[in-house]
Amino acid sequence: MRLHLGILAALTLLPLGHAWAQEIPRIKARIVSFDGKTLSVTSGTTGQNLAVGLLPTTRLMYEAKADLVAIKPGDYLGATLGKSGSGWEAEEAHLLPEMLRGVGEGFYPLPSNPDHRIVTGEVVKNDTATSQMTLAFRGSVGSDGPTCTGRAPSQGGCKGALTFALQPKASVIAIKPGDKSMLVAGKVAAISVIAGPDGHLVTPGLTVENETGGEVLNIAPKPAKPPGK
Repeated sequence: MRLHLGILAALTLLPLGHAWAQEIPRIKARIVSFDGKTLSVTSGTTGQNLAVGLLPTTRLMYEAKADLVAIKPGDYLGATLGKSGSGWEAEEAHLLPEMLRGVGEGFYPLPSNPDHRIVTGEVVKNDTATSQMTLAFRGSVGSDGPTCTGRAPSQGGCKGALTFALQPKASVIAIKPGDKSMLVAGKVAAISVIAGPDGHLVTPGLTVENETGGEVLNIAPKPAKPPGK
């Protein structure tokens, strides 16, 4: 399971506030070119070529491999969880930068797979000896009966905590701030897209994935033209 389809969709890198974060689609695309203002990409998500403009406020991020033992209390972390017996288990986790603290916070179902959960919050304990991680988070009151779960509202909410296991070979991906120099042909990125004032696509935020091997795209080949045409 790749978190690009889970936690990164929940953590839409958006400077417009948390209320928008659940509304913005995210595509996966390979960069064809970048002229300093507009990205030309081939999207494995939509199966077409697209032009996506950058905003002055666009957040540019990239992935880098991180060491599980380096995660410490106070870090902000997100994970996509699957059921393991009576508890939850993560195959992969994202160590998130300070600028994203509070974004996507909570414990809630993965939209594309309700049997899985997203948890995002502050690390309370990283017990590498037992492969157990505990996160504290702010959730939404009443979203799951008497417990504090759900995605955190813009204000208020409740305080919850969750302990989950990490698979023995669980990988940790650090999301780090980047710049335009990383937007080169061949790189693959998860790109949030919205319609700009003129109706053309723009991105409030994107994450380059190549550094962690997350660049697999399923782009269907274009059909060959019939002979003589």
